[in-house]
Amino acid sequence: MTDKKVVGPVFGFLTLIFCFLSVTCLFLNAWVLFWIFLVFFVASLNIFVVVRLDEIRHFFRSRQVRYGTNVALSVLGVIGIAIFVNVIFAQRFNKRVDLTEVKRYSLSEQTKQILKSLDKEINIIAFFTESNRSIPLVKHYLDLYAHATKNITVSLKDPDVESNLADKYGIERDGYTAFDDGERHEITSIVSEQAFTSTLLRVIKNETKRVYFLTGHEERSIDDFSRRGYQQVKTELQKINYEVLSLSLLKEQQIPADCDALVVAGPTKPLRKDEIETIERYLNENGKLLLLLDPSHNSPNDVNDGLVQLMKKWGVKVGNDLVHDRVNFFLLLGGSTALDLQFEPHEITRNFMQLQIPFIYCRSVTPMPDLPDDISVKTLAKTMGPKGVSWAETERQTDGTFSDNGYTPNVDISAHVSVAVAVEEVMRRSTEEKEAATPTRIVVFGDSDFASDVFLATDDPNVPAYPPIFNAIVNWLTLEDDLVTITENDPSKRTLRRLNDYQARLVQILSVFLIPLTVFITGIVVWWVRREGGTG
Repeated sequence: MTDKKVVGPVFGFLTLIFCFLSVTCLFLNAWVLFWIFLVFFVASLNIFVVVRLDEIRHFFRSRQVRYGTNVALSVLGVIGIAIFVNVIFAQRFNKRVDLTEVKRYSLSEQTKQILKSLDKEINIIAFFTESNRSIPLVKHYLDLYAHATKNITVSLKDPDVESNLADKYGIERDGYTAFDDGERHEITSIVSEQAFTSTLLRVIKNETKRVYFLTGHEERSIDDFSRRGYQQVKTELQKINYEVLSLSLLKEQQIPADCDALVVAGPTKPLRKDEIETIERYLNENGKLLLLLDPSHNSPNDVNDGLVQLMKKWGVKVGNDLVHDRVNFFLLLGGSTALDLQFEPHEITRNFMQLQIPFIYCRSVTPMPDLPDDISVKTLAKTMGPKGVSWAETERQTDGTFSDNGYTPNVDISAHVSVAVAVEEVMRRSTEEKEAATPTRIVVFGDSDFASDVFLATDDPNVPAYPPIFNAIVNWLTLEDDLVTITENDPSKRTLRRLNDYQARLVQILSVFLIPLTVFITGIVVWWVRREGGTG
């Protein structure tokens, strides 16, 4: 009997130890040790049961066990009923209530109305690797869209694992989301409700817009596969269902009627007068233009003076200069440097405020003063360095190249130097006229290098990719982003109200004195009551 009293507790204690070690190894994925400790656990448990069999039988026959069993069965019954009721309500009354002040877990009313009227099935496929920092946000939006309507199915795929599916949508990199209705698909690289709903609307509308790239003046070409070319720009635009075409105004007398946006990318030869006039007529008829003009490095005579003069009519001054910033720049592969610009708030730049884009050689592009009331010109990007650190060099040496004597007050353009603007015609027409026409829109950048194949998107993971900004420009020009406008609440910008002196002292008194004193007094009272009860 004495041996059983000693051996039983020992093996009971060993059983607990081996059980704990087995569970620990299970969570650590140490499978060999898990199976070893599991065998010892089972063996020690069997020995404990054999040694203490009489006590175990007596325990399970006792009144306490019967009462405990009844209580356990009652609890299990209540839990089962609760689960059953929850399943019924989840299936028939699948509603959510967002109690957060900024409605963080809700879609906007615009998106809800679009999803409510959706009459076709849409499959949303997000291609993100597990290492992508946007994974939590993507899952958040996928869940919201899937819950809002039965016509949307969502899935999250790893493009490295599901490579065949990624190839189907032309996705070569991490971070894209595809919207597919079975006949047509659209993709976006931006994770936001604005981007998701706009992409969904493009699928629903089932329209293909055309973007024309001007040729004939040694511009950046969409058919050029060299480092200078824009072939990757063409690919990126085609991914979001734009038809990308070339246009020569040397052969055509006018810009095609189906031109949704015209791109003039870094011409190195002057446009003829009649070509400038054709573009001017196009803009006067609510045209959309993206103009990318590089600095004139070797001569004060600007080959793009015709386009520069045309932009003055739309409130844009394109400088014959070269922008510098001695402090705010970043290194590129190969040792060259690029300006680190500050993006200004705009529909184009709202998702790229922190993005570094390689503007290497750049000229100033600034809004002109005293603009007419029917034209709005906004700066998109500018230098960050202060006066004397960043400037636009206007002086030249005798050989025609820009001077390297630094900032010259009252001669050079001082900080902060604007290098890109967006122009929009302010519509002052009747409702019927507004519905029949769209405003003229122009985007002017003082550089065309940033979108070339050497910088845009490459297969080299060490080289950054910058396709979204070009897509965002074209989407704004063609009014694709105007399909829906959603103002998203950003809880990260909410700040706590600062305590005044009185409130700070009150918190200090409560935490340091009052709460500990309350606990101490409560302890004294409990001790005194028990003492008096024990005495009586």
